[in-house]
Amino acid sequence: MTAIYDFYKNPKQKDSTEKTRYHARVVTNQTISTDELARKIHTRCTVTTADVKAVLTSLSDVIVEELKNGNRVYIDGLGYLQITLTCPEIETTDKTRAQSIHFKSVAFRPEVRLKEQLKDTHFKRAENKTHSKEHTTEDLEKLLTRYFQSHESINRQQFEQLSGFTRTTASRRLKALAEAGKLKNIGLHHFPVYKPTEGNFE
Repeated sequence: MTAIYDFYKNPKQKDSTEKTRYHARVVTNQTISTDELARKIHTRCTVTTADVKAVLTSLSDVIVEELKNGNRVYIDGLGYLQITLTCPEIETTDKTRAQSIHFKSVAFRPEVRLKEQLKDTHFKRAENKTHSKEHTTEDLEKLLTRYFQSHESINRQQFEQLSGFTRTTASRRLKALAEAGKLKNIGLHHFPVYKPTEGNFE
């Protein structure tokens, strides 16, 4: 078992003069669904896949119920779950009512045993590009202007090759240009092909 990782730039303030630094991050291959978990658990015991899925669903329901009761939930081998709260900035607690307190998120604290089991994880750097190049809006418009001098249209895959963007970023940036009125989709909804609108990328 090997986890794939890549390096990402640390965020910094716009006018910062600090050197660019990077951090390692796991590249997520896929999200394992409840159905897939149920199938994997089924292969390790005598319980049917349907029964495993029913238990997992019930587990989720019970956890939500207990968290709503203000309890901390401990799952053996995994860790602790507890809700966190948010409220307006206050100077005195006397004037703050329950209506001002809201759910914020769920905090997870892994069990020591879980962290020990994960320490021997093997890592391998991603061979293919896993995140996009950076382009300013001006750079991107110059790229597209040059491209459209010899091409009538562009699709997502062509835009990936042109810009160095990942698939997700390429789709998002093309959609944003279309919403801004600079590109027009002349293809299908699920398979868009874009051409410049009048007065753009000339």
